[in-house]
Amino acid sequence: MHLAGEEVPWESVHALLRARARQHGDAPRVDVAGTVTSWAEIDRLSDRVAAALARRGVGTGDRVCSLMDGRIEQLLVWFGASKLGAVWVPLNAALLGDDLVHTIGDAAPAALVVEEATARRFDGWPAEVALPAARFTTDPVEEGDERGFAPFADLLAEKGEPPDCAVRPSDPGVIIYTGGTTGRPKGVVLPHFAFIMAGYRYRDAFDVRPDDRQYSVLPLFHVGGTMLGVMGPLVADIPTALERRFSATRFWERARATGATLIDPVGTMVTVLCQQPEGPGDRDHRVRASVGCTGQVPPWVPETFRRRFGLSMVNLYSLTEGGGVLITYAKPDSARPEANGAPGVWADFRVVDEWDQEKPVGEVGQILLRPRVPYSFMLRYHNALERTLECWSNFWLHTGDLGRIDEAGFLHFVGRQAHWLRCRGENVSAYEVEAVASACPGVAEAAVVGVPAPLGEEDVKLFVVPVEGETPGPQAIVDWCAARLARFKVPRYVEFVSILPRSATKREIERHTLRNWSNVGAWDSRAQGSEQGAARG
Repeated sequence: MHLAGEEVPWESVHALLRARARQHGDAPRVDVAGTVTSWAEIDRLSDRVAAALARRGVGTGDRVCSLMDGRIEQLLVWFGASKLGAVWVPLNAALLGDDLVHTIGDAAPAALVVEEATARRFDGWPAEVALPAARFTTDPVEEGDERGFAPFADLLAEKGEPPDCAVRPSDPGVIIYTGGTTGRPKGVVLPHFAFIMAGYRYRDAFDVRPDDRQYSVLPLFHVGGTMLGVMGPLVADIPTALERRFSATRFWERARATGATLIDPVGTMVTVLCQQPEGPGDRDHRVRASVGCTGQVPPWVPETFRRRFGLSMVNLYSLTEGGGVLITYAKPDSARPEANGAPGVWADFRVVDEWDQEKPVGEVGQILLRPRVPYSFMLRYHNALERTLECWSNFWLHTGDLGRIDEAGFLHFVGRQAHWLRCRGENVSAYEVEAVASACPGVAEAAVVGVPAPLGEEDVKLFVVPVEGETPGPQAIVDWCAARLARFKVPRYVEFVSILPRSATKREIERHTLRNWSNVGAWDSRAQGSEQGAARG
């Protein structure tokens, strides 16, 4: 493969790993939650994982799921699956209940790796959704455990070489379950080259220097953590440190300890860092640049973050379907540093109306994308051909995001379309939450919108039309949702209404009307002693 006149020497993510392992040997290049290791050690151990999985029947095209927060085993499973031509499926560690059952059923993995906290979610697993025989937990297995998990150590105990397997840049490498552009979350199938390509974008966006070091606080079950925390540093050939979870109180301490020069807090993380008490150590670090994913935070946050901590920001636009992070970006020294994308770099973009007609300069419409580099966008949605064709209609990727293009041709992200919310750094499908809430006893109809959250982005608000003659309690509805949905999808606010506003023609819920209604009087699950709001007429 060639890229901007440069020969790309790797055809798969594990080929890139092997190259860095040979180059650096056992030199410390990776810090995972405080455990420092080398690319060579990760290469050796992922060989064992690959060989052990192969002996258990995992092969080309099979899915290998993991359900855990950031830890070294995530990398071993990823690279081990890659060496078999299998597809790694890192599941959101917050998944539980119906959410988890649906995703496992859709992925149909040949192997599953969990940790202690997530293994408990498989208690009482429904028989109609089969779990793979090859399933492992990173924590000790108690005698008499009936869930059928073997110790992860079993995958490392047997030495051996993985089978020879030819993997091409266009082959599926990872499936990320994300909000997608319509309906409930779907698996975005990304080829190997999409991850290598993300590393090249990273190298260019940050003008990476030989003495740079990455510090990543993004989860490894999203493209942010895998691409900014792993693939960017691998391609750019710099050390990296990966955090298990984001902590505002420890962030700068860890940034200093790791010698970081590049960081990746996004969205509300940036707001929370700005809200920490100011001190003389605010600029006591080596960080020179951060990703700028701040489209839905309070307007004062980005400039406060830059000024207070003495760094620059690379504003970007990212989408899993579009190949992940840094699809478009504006460098700090560009003509429009506040924009989210410069024209004519890695992808083309347009802003269109409902008929895919281009909007005039400055007007808001849906963002469409088209790659300039082969195999840098998604291949398809897993098990969803019609959704794939819908997303790619008229030969452009329809993002479901809103934006505008200025007179200089730069892209500016505005927000999500009405049926999508951005909550705690995650995409939330209104349809998915509505489907769960509507099944709650006493609920006749349900509608979900996002309302502004204090830290930025949105909180989930649920409008409920109760069954005639019944008055379900808001806490009972929230508890019902909490037992079936990931935590970030559970409604914070509940408001009862007698009827939902609908369009005259298609009878669709008018979400813009619901968004414009005052939130005063809505029941707030975080408020002690909240009163249930009165129903609207």
